[in-house]
Amino acid sequence: MTIDTSNNQSTRNWMAATPQIERLTLSELTLPGTHNAGCDWQASYALIPGKHWLACQHQSFRSQLDNGSRALDVRLIHDPSAKSGTDRFRFHHNEYLSSRTLKDLLVDVWDFLSVNPDEFIVLDFKNFKSLKGAFDFKLFNALVVQALEPRMIPAANKRLTLAELKRVSPLQRVLVCAPRHSELDAKLFHDEVVSKWSGIATANIAQLRAFITTVVSAPPSSWYNWTLSATCYSATGGPTDIHEELNAMFDPKNSDWARKCNIINVDFIEESKIVDFCRAANLLKAR
Repeated sequence: MTIDTSNNQSTRNWMAATPQIERLTLSELTLPGTHNAGCDWQASYALIPGKHWLACQHQSFRSQLDNGSRALDVRLIHDPSAKSGTDRFRFHHNEYLSSRTLKDLLVDVWDFLSVNPDEFIVLDFKNFKSLKGAFDFKLFNALVVQALEPRMIPAANKRLTLAELKRVSPLQRVLVCAPRHSELDAKLFHDEVVSKWSGIATANIAQLRAFITTVVSAPPSSWYNWTLSATCYSATGGPTDIHEELNAMFDPKNSDWARKCNIINVDFIEESKIVDFCRAANLLKAR
């Protein structure tokens, strides 16, 4: 079966523009994701180690969503000294702070869904850290629920297909995932997304290809959400733009790798054709 992978659908609403995929659940789909979404070139950072070493995306959360990302890999540090509640949570790369705050994320998600009401988003919260004391899960829970509760897919509905989710609610489009904690609302927060990463901090493309080959030879169950980190990091240059290699590896004409994945996390998402390839993989799954 031939699937068109040309860029003939708007990345802003590629899910709504592909109604065939509505028979699938969010864990059965192949979703393009943005690795370390809170660290982008438009944010600001300390001079050391500097933006070049930390930025994994070109632009803001909203831009990433507009460019087709449907899973945001978001890593938070709690700063109890900040005055505002949402400003107490900032995004980080290996504990180096980005100027992006939890408020930036919550506002961008809400605004994006206001104009694209039938897109679905997975928020993959992980790597919780604190500059002093313990991470404030109670405040984090309160802020997320206050901002997004009408948009949050209840934990009880995780197994529903997109079509079923749409019938249940015209607003609930966000799957909020995080490590389990007693102060997170278990009715609204879903289990942590399982991460598949090579474990090599400075992986090159050969190591990445070998790692992905191993993962897709026996992929995790589609019963839960999991993410494949398709990224490389250079000891001399930081996050690496590997869009040509990603295009070669995940093009459905070359392999079935995209079809075997749930979330494919990439750096600099707009550089590659990963959104088109995920859409094509989902059409194959739906058929």
